[in-house]
Amino acid sequence: MPAPQLLGIYPVESVQEVHQSLPLDPLGPGAADLLAGDVEYRLHFLLQEAKKFMVHGKRSTLMPEDVEHAMEALNVEPVIVPPRPLPQAQFHAVPVPSGTAGSSQQLYHVLDDEIDFATYLREPLPPALINSAGVKWKAHWLAVEGVQPAIPENPAPSSRAGPSRPQATPTTGAASLRPSAKAHLTTELQLYFSRLTAALIPPTSQLPNLPGNPPSNATTHSFPDAERHRLAALGSVRSDAAVAGVLAYLVRWVAESINKTLSGATGTIGCLIDVVEAILDNDVLFVEPYLHQFLGPLLSIILTVPLGPHPPSSGGGQPTPFELRTRASDVLAKLVTLYGKGYPGLVPRLLSTLNRALHSSPFPSPLGAEFPPAGRYEGAVLGITALGKHAVKDALWGEHGEKTDVVNNLVAILYPGDGRKGKTGLMKATFRALATLARPKPTDWVPTPPSFDELSNFLGPNFAKALEKRPWMAFELARLHKEGADIMETDE
Repeated sequence: MPAPQLLGIYPVESVQEVHQSLPLDPLGPGAADLLAGDVEYRLHFLLQEAKKFMVHGKRSTLMPEDVEHAMEALNVEPVIVPPRPLPQAQFHAVPVPSGTAGSSQQLYHVLDDEIDFATYLREPLPPALINSAGVKWKAHWLAVEGVQPAIPENPAPSSRAGPSRPQATPTTGAASLRPSAKAHLTTELQLYFSRLTAALIPPTSQLPNLPGNPPSNATTHSFPDAERHRLAALGSVRSDAAVAGVLAYLVRWVAESINKTLSGATGTIGCLIDVVEAILDNDVLFVEPYLHQFLGPLLSIILTVPLGPHPPSSGGGQPTPFELRTRASDVLAKLVTLYGKGYPGLVPRLLSTLNRALHSSPFPSPLGAEFPPAGRYEGAVLGITALGKHAVKDALWGEHGEKTDVVNNLVAILYPGDGRKGKTGLMKATFRALATLARPKPTDWVPTPPSFDELSNFLGPNFAKALEKRPWMAFELARLHKEGADIMETDE
């Protein structure tokens, strides 16, 4: 779209010269024209206010005092305040002889004083110029031999230390808005935001009864009050247009709450995942400016190890970390489906992040367990599954199944003493991913799976053992392997 053509008298070159004299980013196309028009508008507005003071003073000449009073009325601090009263120039008469004898004329002019620069530079600045808002420079030491001096111009050590990491406290109850947010929101929207956030995250004592689980002493199956309030709040987020008024604050609250509760109750994390999904389901909201604020928390749930409280909560009804990662990957898949085509770089960047996590070396358990934690690799596989079948083929399958060696080696390292490796979380996540490459199972299919030795040759013994009770999956993986191998032979 071409820049608008502004017919003004303020030169655009002045804006460009000021921009070049300051350490600013390059101006975009048409930005100088827009700034010049804005400067001209403000000058017109200032002169109109100054003219009011001129008329009020019953004068027909605009004086500097009028401009100064106008700037004070508009709450604009003047850069240079002219001295008052302004000095009057002294006129000197010089006789000019005329042609007539004995007559002369007087010619008046202003004398040009000779200025001694050495004397002028030693004089102090005028008080008005010292107290003005003009640009000032003052030299001070940033560091002396690597040590920053403790002077007022340098920040204190406490401010340089940065904010401390927030503690994992339960995120329940109504969220409080910041003073700046209260100034922009009406009283109704503030009340709506506080009631909404209070209902979306139930108290910790009610989490074992969610979602929809009856209390232990209940005689009939019924939704507890906290769950009914939560479902009503999710319905409001999913369908109400009023959420647009608090969307920016709601997104920020969700992101901060997830970061604070990664080591908290898993039920709280599950409730926050539901809020993200409800926001994405609302067709009225313009969510695109806030996508980057969703990706970080979702990836944190998918890849963080350990996830949830330590030791794990023994209360019933609480989701496991694997279920949370699966739920977060489903929401990530919905986000990619909605906005992946509009942002071509979204899927490649996510795939690169998840691929690096999958190929990272196992690390010792931070909780002192005997074997390395597997949650990061389970989450990486689930996240890759959320990106679609092309991402699964590129990161987990390859041309003919050669990239399954990464998962096969991880299973041997992460579960060395487990005799049921096929039922581990990593294998479940991998089969969930590979299922996107398989065709739907026909109803009249007669089980003819490949043999154990054939599967072990190109998938490894762990996969072959796990596929014994998945004949259709084994058949499809063998077909994909054969097709990939045939294509490679044809290319050669």
